[in-house]
Amino acid sequence: GPFNLAEGASRDLRREGSERALKMKVILHLDLDAFYCQVEHKRLGIDRGVPLAVRQWDGLIAVNYPAREKGVKRFLSIAEAKSSCPDLRLVHVETIGAVGGSGPAREGEAEAFGAVGEVAPNKATTKACLARYRRASFQVIKVMQRFSDSIERASIDEVYIDVTQAVDARLQKRRGAHEGGDEGEGNGAIITTDWSESHVSEGATLNPYLESDARLIEGSKICKEIRDAIKTETSFEMSAGISHNKQMSKLASSLNKPNKQTIVPSSAIPTLMQTLPYTSINGLGGKFGERLKECFPEAKTAFDLQSFEKGVLLEKLGEKGGSWLFDLCRGQVEDPVKPNLLVKSLNACKSFSNGGMHAVKHWLKINCAELLDRVDQDCEDFDRMPRCLVLHARSSKSYKEKSSQGTFPGNGSLPSLEGLFNAALRLFEKIQAECLPCSRLAVGATDFVLNQKDMAKLSSFFTRDGSQSAVAAVPSHGSKIGIEILNANACGGEVPH
Repeated sequence: GPFNLAEGASRDLRREGSERALKMKVILHLDLDAFYCQVEHKRLGIDRGVPLAVRQWDGLIAVNYPAREKGVKRFLSIAEAKSSCPDLRLVHVETIGAVGGSGPAREGEAEAFGAVGEVAPNKATTKACLARYRRASFQVIKVMQRFSDSIERASIDEVYIDVTQAVDARLQKRRGAHEGGDEGEGNGAIITTDWSESHVSEGATLNPYLESDARLIEGSKICKEIRDAIKTETSFEMSAGISHNKQMSKLASSLNKPNKQTIVPSSAIPTLMQTLPYTSINGLGGKFGERLKECFPEAKTAFDLQSFEKGVLLEKLGEKGGSWLFDLCRGQVEDPVKPNLLVKSLNACKSFSNGGMHAVKHWLKINCAELLDRVDQDCEDFDRMPRCLVLHARSSKSYKEKSSQGTFPGNGSLPSLEGLFNAALRLFEKIQAECLPCSRLAVGATDFVLNQKDMAKLSSFFTRDGSQSAVAAVPSHGSKIGIEILNANACGGEVPH
């Protein structure tokens, strides 16, 4: 009837408006090329042309491009890698734990304990630690923060940046300059036709007189400025993608690696989707990807998935999964960049073979040493300290995990390793009856406050009903402070996990 027609027309208009708004967005995806290897090249002064890989125990976790050209791949064994590339330079990740020995010290014996980066790799007594790469990653983030407040860290070596506001400001400034100039200047004063620093996705062309494309061109210039600044200040190189959403910008950054940037305009999406295996799209792997293979065994590409009507996708995958896939295979997912540089928790964990109390103490101390190092670095970066210590333990009999929480030691200052270890051990003792023998331990720090002065104020803060609460003041970006009210009960008692 007329009502249904009107409702349908309204829905179509909303969708058209949403699609247009999406095309006004400019999202960057920046991916540090073979990042761990870059860190080691810089630290050790090794020429970038030398084949190099980072190892963890007997496997490779990062391989640089010269080594890849000689057939070396991630997760190869050391022997396999050396066979492919005899001149391969191998660097082991930092380890943390006991110094020397073939296993944990015997009961009653003192155990010499080294700091992060000062212990030789020994799988029986030490654990891998990524502190070196986390610190390098944060150096890169600090450079990026000069260009945008809207940064989402996807992993240790990749980020999304929303530069829409920066593009708006630059285009507005150019328009203002144009309006104040001679009338005969034409659109050239507003529109830039040079994007020579960027590749454009195959099968597409950019039209600088089309607003959505002009915005991507401007975003590509910002992207180049970010990459140049990072190269100058840290020496690290990265690949980048520029598009209207996170999905397509991530895809764009993978098209021309290493150390290049690629623009994927809306006009490129149909061509890309025709040949793109849908399994290569972020989010279509794992269990969801396996489900797609069961539901649509004949589909191979994202374009193949477009042939299924939305109703079929909803029936097979449910309302949420079906709607999301319908947009995803068309490159139209509206997933905003979510700033997340200030983490809510810091953690250190270790899985090991069946262990009694002696092994628990050994690995718990190592976890505490790593957590202490992370809290120290976080305090240096953000001037804050945690107020809650969390412990997780898994039984090797039942495979169930239990958790225990308490106050982070130190009273607002960085505790000693012994102080943190003793606090964590008391938490474990509360749940040890259900967790021994143990096969996994994790310790975490959460509920952050700014500094000792702010922490002292918490003791006198009470809600109106008399129950104690905490004001956790955390910097949301740079020197800006965000205030969040947290219930103090989140740090007490045992919680099943």
